[in-house]
Amino acid sequence: MNFRIRYGLGGGFGGCGDWEYVTAYTSEHANAIAEELAIEEYNSYGEMHGLFNYEDFMEENRDATDEDAEAEREDDIQSWIEYEVEEII
Repeated sequence: MNFRIRYGLGGGFGGCGDWEYVTAYTSEHANAIAEELAIEEYNSYGEMHGLFNYEDFMEENRDATDEDAEAEREDDIQSWIEYEVEEII
């Protein structure tokens, strides 16, 4: 199946970029591809521009564990990423 996807970061990052075309088995697979690409874009900023920063989190939450930090990072990722998927018929 053919899909067009777009992805990016919300807020001051400009949202979704231009449409790209992908082949996927299902719409769920296409959504997973778009989400993964959005996460890669999030990671490309390397804890800058107000995105989650591990050291800052651990300093502000002295009793936090690595698992707490990872959960907070995942929440941060989901709050920033945006993506859209449309099937091409």
